[in-house]
Amino acid sequence: MAQTVFKTADFTAEPVDDSETHVVQPLLDRCEDYHQIAYGRPALPDQARNIPGERPPGLAPGQGHLFALRDAQGGLAGMLEALRDYPAPGEWYIGLFLLAPEARGQGRGEAVLSAYEGHVRANGGWRLRVAVVEHNTAGRHFWERVGFQPEQWVGPIEQGLRWNRVLKMTKDLG
Repeated sequence: MAQTVFKTADFTAEPVDDSETHVVQPLLDRCEDYHQIAYGRPALPDQARNIPGERPPGLAPGQGHLFALRDAQGGLAGMLEALRDYPAPGEWYIGLFLLAPEARGQGRGEAVLSAYEGHVRANGGWRLRVAVVEHNTAGRHFWERVGFQPEQWVGPIEQGLRWNRVLKMTKDLG
């Protein structure tokens, strides 16, 4: 049985090794709406395998982590990819948080984030960071609703077939 890192009423977060990122590819394929907003195209066939290589250079081993969010039947219902102690000690950066389309809009995202915040705090984290592309209004509203504050706009930066402005946001965990 896979290790559980954190849980909600609906989901169990299991670590995914960098050599096994392909297990989240079916979720990336199902989340075409997100990929169209962020990249102007569907997920690439090897999008999941590229996750470790898209992290910033110079990270220590284990600083980047990926979690598969499993439902009660063990199905892949979401994923969360983040960096520990980035860009500074105690600050954790959420690179990608996706729920399958059928799992959205029911408070599950807030529950996952709340459980993840507990995991971050238990491991010395005191601030979360995220960056949201300008055209992802639903994503921005989600992050604002769960307590993230706008910090600064950056870009435009090239992402897939798009040039996006990105809003950096933070949440102090207190």
